Order: sequence, then C-alpha cells, then structure tokens
Amino acid sequence: MKRRAKIPLILAVVCGVCALFFGAWVWFTPFDDRLLSAQNITSTRIVDRYGRGLREVLGSSQGRARQVELEQISDHLINATVHAEDRRFWAHSGVDPLAIGRASWQNMRNLEVISGASTLTQQVVKLLRSGNASRNLLNKFSEAVLAIRLEKSASKQEILAQYLNRAPYGNQLFGVSAASWMYFDKPPAQLSLAEAALLAGIPRAPSLYNPYEDLAGAKKVQERILNLMRERGVISAIQYETAVAEKLVILRPDRRVLAPHFSEYVLTELRNRGAEDDLNAHPKLIRTTLDLDLQKTVQDIVRAELSLLEKKNVHQAAVVILDTQTSEVLAWVGSQDYWAEEHGGANDGVLALRQPGSALKPFVFGAFFEQGYRAAETLADFPTEFPTEKGVYIPKNYDRAYHGPVSARAALASSLNIPAVMVAQTVGVKKVLDTLRDFGMDTFDQDDAHYGLGVALGNGEVRLRDLTAAYATLGRLGTRKELRIFLDDALPAPTKPTFRTSVKDAQIFSPETAYILMDILSDDAARAQGFGRYSALYFPYRVAAKTGTSDGFRDNWTFAVTPEYTIGVWAGNFDASPMQRSSGITGAAPIMRQVTQALYPDAANAGDVPWFPRPDAVETHRVCTLSGHKPGPHCPTTRLELFSAEAAPEEACAIHKSLAIDTRNGLLASPECPAEFVRDEVFTSIPPDWVDWARRRGERLPPTRTSGLCH
Repeated sequence: MKRRAKIPLILAVVCGVCALFFGAWVWFTPFDDRLLSAQNITSTRIVDRYGRGLREVLGSSQGRARQVELEQISDHLINATVHAEDRRFWAHSGVDPLAIGRASWQNMRNLEVISGASTLTQQVVKLLRSGNASRNLLNKFSEAVLAIRLEKSASKQEILAQYLNRAPYGNQLFGVSAASWMYFDKPPAQLSLAEAALLAGIPRAPSLYNPYEDLAGAKKVQERILNLMRERGVISAIQYETAVAEKLVILRPDRRVLAPHFSEYVLTELRNRGAEDDLNAHPKLIRTTLDLDLQKTVQDIVRAELSLLEKKNVHQAAVVILDTQTSEVLAWVGSQDYWAEEHGGANDGVLALRQPGSALKPFVFGAFFEQGYRAAETLADFPTEFPTEKGVYIPKNYDRAYHGPVSARAALASSLNIPAVMVAQTVGVKKVLDTLRDFGMDTFDQDDAHYGLGVALGNGEVRLRDLTAAYATLGRLGTRKELRIFLDDALPAPTKPTFRTSVKDAQIFSPETAYILMDILSDDAARAQGFGRYSALYFPYRVAAKTGTSDGFRDNWTFAVTPEYTIGVWAGNFDASPMQRSSGITGAAPIMRQVTQALYPDAANAGDVPWFPRPDAVETHRVCTLSGHKPGPHCPTTRLELFSAEAAPEEACAIHKSLAIDTRNGLLASPECPAEFVRDEVFTSIPPDWVDWARRRGERLPPTRTSGLCH
C-alpha cells in the first residue's frame, strides 16, 4: 500500500522535472534567426535610373513585398494593427493566457471556433512557416513554443516590423509597404489614420476584405478598428469622426506599372539573358536606364499632340529617346495609353514593324558618300525611268513636282525621292541593304530583288527602336554601340539572341561622312525646297532632323539628333489604317518638336545646345552652286560646302563657260572668223535632259552650230 501511495508522488516529480526541462528547452533554445531574413519576402523590383519604381515582379513566393524599417511606418498603422490583432502585444511574452482563456470560453459556449487567441508574435511564426499549417492543437502548440523563443531572440519592435513586412494584404501584396504603394500610391509613413485602419483590417481575411472587390466590406472592418481605438483612448472622438468620414481613393491595380511597354521589354530581355529563374529564386533590384520624369513628360506630350491629330485619323504614336553617347534608353513610350483597349494601346509602337519611308535616306546617302561622292554632287531631279528586274521603276516626289538639278545636300535635306533612287542605283541595292543591316536594321532580311531600288524610299519594315539606335550611331559620328536598358553590370550575359548583343563598338560610317550627314540634316536652307523655311524641323539651335512617310500615309516618322539626345517618333495606327494626308512633317514632327523643347527648356540661341565636334579631316570649300565643282571665272553664284579631305574638289566647273560667238548670227565662231565679228559670251553648258529645265529658268544655252560666215 505504501508503494502504491508513492506512485502519484513519483509521477508528480517526474512530470515536474519534465515540465522543468521542457520549460528550459522552450525558454533557452534560441530562435532560428535565419527565418527573419528579408530575402525570404522580397519581390524583384524594376526601377528607373534614379531608383524610382516602375514595376514589381513576383518571385517564387508569388507575391509583392517591400522591406521597410519600423521607423518608416506610420504610427497610425502601428497602433491600428496592434489594437486590431493583439491588444496586449506590448505586455505578453509571445503567448497571451488571457486571450487564450477568452477565446476558449467563447468557442466552448458557441460549440465552434469563432475566436482566435494568436498573438502577433504567433502570427509572425506562422508567416515564417509559410502560413500553410493547419489549425490543429499540435500546430498551435508548436507556434506557441516558437513564439516564446522568438520573444527571447527579438525585441517587440523587431517582431512588429516582421509582422508588418510579412502580413498578407490581398492581391498578392505582402507587407505594408507594398500595400501602401499599391492601394494609395504613397509610402507607409504617409498613411492617414483612415488609410491605416483600412490596411490594418485586411490581414484578418485578405480575400474577404479585398478593397478592389468589396471596399464597403473593408470599410466596415476599418470602422470597427477605429471604434476600438477610440474606446481605448488611442484616438479622440474628433479623430474618429474625421477618419470615418474620409473618402478613400483606392488606385486601380493596373496603374501600379509605370512605363508599361518598357517594363515588358525589360522582362523580355531578362528572359533572354536567362535571368528569370534566378530572379524567381533570388529577387533583386533591377536598375534600368529609364528616366521616369522624362518618361511622364513624353507620355503627356504624346497624348496632347494626338488629341490634335485625331481629325486626321491619327490615333497612336510612339517615342523613344536615347542618350546619344551611351545608347542608353531614357524614355520609351509605346502608345498613347497602354491601358486603353481602343486603338490597341497595349501594342508597342517602339517594337512594331512599320515602313520607314524617307527616314532611311540618310543611310542611303551615307553609303554614297562612303564611296567617295560628295554632298556637293549635282543630281538630276527630273522624270526618270529606272530599269529593274521587275520592270521599269518610276519614282515620284512627295510634292509631285520636279526640282531640276539639285545638290546631294539639298536632295537629302528636302527628302527628294528621285535623286535618292538615283543614289541607290549608283551605290547598288546590295550595298544599301548591307549598310542598313550594319546599322542594326536586321529586319531587312530578304534578298536584293525583293526590295529593289524602292529600298531608298523605305519599302521594307523596321522597328522604331532599331532606327532610332541607327540615328544615334550617326550622332556618335558613325560608331555603333549596343542599346542599353540596364545599369546593373551584375546581370548575366545574354544566353539567347537579343537586339544588338553581338555588336560592340564598331565604326560603320567614317566620322567625316557622319558629321556631314548631321550638318545636312540641320540645314534649314537646304530643306527649304521640300519643307519651306522655319518648318517644324527648325530650331534656333542646331538639331539634325529627318522625317519619313510611308506609302499610303500609314506611317510617319521624325528623328532628331543632338550630341546629347536622339529622339525617334512614329505616328499612325496599329491597324495600319491610313491617315488623312498626315506626313512626317505634320504628324510626327510636332511631337518631336515638343519633346526636343522639353529636353532643352532654356535653349533660345545657337550656342545654348552643343553641336558635334568637327573631325579634323572635314574641310570647307567654295563650289559652284549649280555644278558643285570648284568655281570657275564665269560661275554666277557660289556656296560653301563640306568635304572629307580625301574628296576635296579638284576639277573646275565645266558648266559655266565662255565661248567665241559670231556677232553676225549668234552662232559659234570658228578660228577663221574675223576678229571684229567675234565676241566672248558666257553660257550654261548642260546635259541634254536638263534643257527644258534650263529654258524655263532662262538659262543661256550655248549654240549647237558653227557660223557659216567664218571662211
């Protein structure tokens, strides 16, 4: 009997010892601090060059999160969270016996679980364990043990920060920072009392209290939390009434992506670099070259200008701005509004394949100059038939007029079609296509016969991205660079073919050719025949500019280049419907002009904007205006022209010449004519196909016959 009496005592001692050891194990075993790593909850963020957010990308946890310190969170949100979730948070040691007792009584009385007793610390533990543990006694006990350990390892402030950075706020948002930016477009430090109380109620049931789906339901929870705070003396009655009355503006989720076309392109490039899997596993900050302020300015300009062009059936435009020297993308506007379904706003005009029209001419003329021809060359702008493999090709100018003999400078600056085709014929279609491909326009992927001489007028397809990059190459005086969208050197090298990835710095045109092209494209006098003086391409400072209009008015383009910026603009419709007589000068050029003025807001004079450094091998020479050769004694007018040193003019003008005339009949005098009947007179000696033009101009043509009186 005595032994039996001792059994309860022994059991009590054993249980006590076990309890003691268990308590010691719970109390003294440290919490695994590795679980608190911020890396476990961050998503990949794409930001602009100054760190301003463009887009967040879901990681392997399939959520968005932004780690912030407790000091960066509004006191309103801290107080609202504590009073909504764990009133005694600051007093308990991880587990709240009073809350357990209250919840047990309520659950037994109602014969179901209607109230929980989890503290904020226990909720942090659950979040650290991925939040997927079932609600059974064993898991609850495990959470309680870990909560006590966590309280021993971390301060209350650290625990609260963990909760606020990990709690689910609906719509794949984890942490108050992600929620604050998504719902209210502000950091959590700037939340009002009303906004803070709304957020504090969401983690209880993120799907049920989703502000996008049921704002009224979320507001009811918000008001209950505000009422608790008032009853407990945390806020005054006036603060309560003001917060309840505050009208909350919940921003649309789609508006949280800034520069959406560019952001999509960045994600595509990350996939091409094989970085997607790594980012899913190890989210990081992706710093891009974009300037968000400039992006917003350009987007506003596009919308404003398109509102003026609607009457001409122009509904879309795209703009890309590059840093000329580095080839970094500074702005990328793919359409008027990415989110507008009307007119296909989600399409990216920067990447769309469209016909460039005359925007290719600088590269055609550049190939011409590279072969030793000069900007002073005289080209015939007359009705001309060009024989090809497919038959006779008869190009016409945009204005349906013919301008007679013109310099290569004027032909390019005024965008005359017939001289451009003549230049392509001289250079050869194969050489023109090779040049375009060398400049990065690899969409010209058919053979020579497919394009023919029409390539000089842009009968192929090209992307605005590629063509703008090609103009930037001209702005670097012929040196091609890879397009840059990332400032992060740590990103992996491309593992799949991407735009221009195989190209390092390469000299495509000589610096002399590129400089002369830039000079021509900034020459307002030279483009007067095609556009008149002081058109939308004119600025009080030097800007190299070129337009393009595709056949049928389906696309128009304008490009502008300074040593600092290269601007590319496309305007048209994504469904390829024609515009109503809207050309590059009337459609895309006004957008380019507004963008240029935004880039140089204080520039008013020639010296306010830098110009390209002149290569040492570029020389200035005076030439005959008509022939383009060294002036002779009889040339009526001359002008200055740029030449590369290798192509400096040597031959004298042979068009304006003095001939001996028999004064008796006005015919050519032979050596036998008596001196008293001979007089030297100046004539314009031209090719036969220029005669009609010369007669209309009143040029004095030389006699074709010799006087019969000279015997």
